[in-house]
Amino acid sequence: MKKMLFLLTVATLGFASAQAQTTPPANGGFQGRGMGREQRTPEQRADMQTQRLTNQLTLTAEQQPKVRAIFLAQANEVDAARASMTPGSVDREAMRQKMQEGRARYDEQLKAVLTPEQYAKYQQQREDRMERVGELKEAKKEGKVKAKKDKIKTKAS
Repeated sequence: MKKMLFLLTVATLGFASAQAQTTPPANGGFQGRGMGREQRTPEQRADMQTQRLTNQLTLTAEQQPKVRAIFLAQANEVDAARASMTPGSVDREAMRQKMQEGRARYDEQLKAVLTPEQYAKYQQQREDRMERVGELKEAKKEGKVKAKKDKIKTKAS
């Protein structure tokens, strides 16, 4: 009887631990440029950007679908450009130029949908975001920014 109880306990623990295992990502563990961020579809990215602008700029119900369509077209174009890239065959300067042209094109479309006040606020927020990114890159070059794990340890202390 004790053997039967022991085997049942071992089987239950084995089953429970097997259920707790997670399946590895389909792409072998690599999670993209963000290393930890999930890959989102163009539709998901367009929805997130639309939601962010809705909150920040108080978009109207009429503006939201137009803005989403602009962001969706932009996300699809970026994905297509990334898919066409193969190691060694990409001229970074040409790709950068192509992305800037696309950004300018979609920016003009946004300007047509947003009110002048909303567009000015959008431009200011984008400039602020770019400035923060530049400062972060500069700090990384100087070695003033530590790895994420170090930041997490510091915050927990």
